Amino acid sequence: FLTSSAEMERLTIFVTIFCVLFVYSEASCWSERTGNGYYCTLGNMILTKGRTYYSETAPNCFKCTCSDDAYQLNCCGVGNTINRIPDNCQIKQVGCNQVAVSKADPSKPCKGPVGGVV
Repeated sequence: FLTSSAEMERLTIFVTIFCVLFVYSEASCWSERTGNGYYCTLGNMILTKGRTYYSETAPNCFKCTCSDDAYQLNCCGVGNTINRIPDNCQIKQVGCNQVAVSKADPSKPCKGPVGGVV
């Protein structure tokens, strides 16, 4: 299956990062009554029934959906924020997510425990 120790190391790093991000990511959600039965408003935008808007401008990433009856706008934050890293690591923003990388070589993931929340 895996032909070298380097492949095994890469797989281990990938699985570790995925598990850390999955376990420590959680969404904060809220609802607003911005609809009139025909559409919902989000700032100066109009969302029709069932339509979803994604904001992918870090660090305030979220998605909002206009309810099927167009009276309620339901939103959730997306992405993750790292709040604990070892001293030999730094935080890098990648889209809506933060990633812990090595200070010595930012192209490599952080080795050590990393904690975070949305």
